[in-house]
Amino acid sequence: MLFSRVKIQMVKDKDFTYNSKIIRTQQDIVKYINEIEQLDKASEENIFLICLNTKNQIVAYTQLAKGSISSCNLDMKSVFKMILLSNSSKFILVHNHPSGNAQPSNEDYIITNRVLELSKLMDVQFLDHIVIGDNSFISCMS
Repeated sequence: MLFSRVKIQMVKDKDFTYNSKIIRTQQDIVKYINEIEQLDKASEENIFLICLNTKNQIVAYTQLAKGSISSCNLDMKSVFKMILLSNSSKFILVHNHPSGNAQPSNEDYIITNRVLELSKLMDVQFLDHIVIGDNSFISCMS
C-alpha cells in the first residue's frame, strides 16, 4: 500500500496594513473588511474569516465562501483549518447580505451556533459573527 508523508503550511497571499493596532469593536471589523474587500458593495453573498492573536490583533484573513445573491455554503472544516494554520487564538466571521438587509436569517443563527460549539471543542475563541448590509451591520451573537 502506498501512502504519503504530508506537510501543511500557510502561504501568505498578500500583506495589508491596518491603522488600528487592536480590534476593539464590531465597527473596527466592519471598517477593516469594507476597506479591503468592499463587502458592503458585493453583489453576491461572501463569507470571510478574520483571525486574531491573543492581543486582538489581526494576523490573517481569508474568504471562506462565495455564493449567490441569497445564500452561501460554509464548510466548517475550512473555518478551523484556516484558524489553526494562522496560529490564531481568536476569530470573527463576517458575511454580507446583498439585499442590503443586515438582519441575520435563521440559517445565519444556526451556523453561528454550530461554529460556537466547534470553537469550544477546538479551544479557540469565537468572538463574533457579523452580517453586513447597506450602511448597517448586525451581530448574530447578540
